[in-house]
Amino acid sequence: MTCHQVIKADSSHIQKLAAAAKEKRPILWVRVYRLPAFVYFSHRVHTEAGAACETCHGPVRERDVITKEVANDMRSCMACHTASKARNDCGTCHEER
Repeated sequence: MTCHQVIKADSSHIQKLAAAAKEKRPILWVRVYRLPAFVYFSHRVHTEAGAACETCHGPVRERDVITKEVANDMRSCMACHTASKARNDCGTCHEER
């Protein structure tokens, strides 16, 4: 709920999500973005570094339903890391966890 405490909090969809989270009920997600199991990714690391949701997911604040609008593959991730001068070696995303 971190993002949705402020983003589209008045949306009926987000209110359902908030109620489920508050009641600790499982949420039946419809996956839109999927990364291979061997890739490590942390939303927290990216948001703390200043990445905007729109960078990877498109204009989510304008959407009621999320669809895959942006390519999230190794090439796009590495290009973003290069542009933002973030670590870009293999171990950044392929560390053993």
